[in-house]
Amino acid sequence: MTRAGKNNQSDLAREIGVKPQAIQYLLEPKNGATGSKHIAAIAEALDVSAGWLSNGAGDAPPVQFPEGKAIVALHDEDPLPHDAVLIRESRVRFAGGNGHITPEYEEIEDSQPATYRRSWFTREGMNPAKVRRFQVTGHSMEPFLFDTDTVLVNMAETDVRDGKVYALRYGDELRVKRCYRKLDGSLILHSDNPDHKPRDEEISPSQVNEHITIIGRVREKAGNGGL
Repeated sequence: MTRAGKNNQSDLAREIGVKPQAIQYLLEPKNGATGSKHIAAIAEALDVSAGWLSNGAGDAPPVQFPEGKAIVALHDEDPLPHDAVLIRESRVRFAGGNGHITPEYEEIEDSQPATYRRSWFTREGMNPAKVRRFQVTGHSMEPFLFDTDTVLVNMAETDVRDGKVYALRYGDELRVKRCYRKLDGSLILHSDNPDHKPRDEEISPSQVNEHITIIGRVREKAGNGGL
């Protein structure tokens, strides 16, 4: 109950001058309290119509994201927020030709899209058209990332900033590593998992040119890995 700044039933009850138990009773469909004298006050406090609140008549109010959140969970029947951006998971393969390896992306049609706020992208300085979601495999980045977690990668950020996490091509594989750039142009791929060997892999400048392509920086992660 985050609409109009009401975070819970106690907030709503306080505003309209009733006990929280009354709000709980009124909002429980099985009680059939559609004719209550408090419906109008509740509707006004929540910024919805009394008709929609009591019996679902009319258009459902737009879903609002919790302030500051990048992702929101929606039920299948929920209307999309006005600034929603849906991003499905992608798979990537690396095609070679003329001495160059080029990533080719394919959106996974049956993947469940994550719903983001466009305003979050704006605040973070990202273009939604330049991001991809990938699934993480392996355990080398635990406890930061777990096997089957997903990451949102901003493909506009390919210049390595020391200590940030990047998705990259290593040979013909997609990897996610914490990266550090040395003055001589070599690259250190760091695994957060202390049990992963080697934990730091140094790639020489010539090997970087041949085997490494920075796809983008990881800007958000999701999943239940490790639970």
